[in-house]
Amino acid sequence: MTPWLAVAAVLSCLAGTLLSYLASPQQQLRAAGPWPVRRSWWPGIACLLLSLPLFLRVLAPVEAVAGWSVLAMLFWSLWPFLGAWRARVRARRTAA
Repeated sequence: MTPWLAVAAVLSCLAGTLLSYLASPQQQLRAAGPWPVRRSWWPGIACLLLSLPLFLRVLAPVEAVAGWSVLAMLFWSLWPFLGAWRARVRARRTAA
């Protein structure tokens, strides 16, 4: 059961950071810009808040909070680079 909780915690953290990044107005991962809805940050925050109790079930409290925050920072730092790469690929396709 513990490996499934760990995988669910990591995937929920990944989804939370992706959804919160997609809600920002300057993101480049999607071509259309930010999500069209008001308060579009709620799904990302909900996924992140769901992943923290899952981490707490798998690890000790201090390690769970530290691991959760480090993993969230890692994912949040990857999304802008992937967005810039995707925007560059999209620009090459339209120029060709």
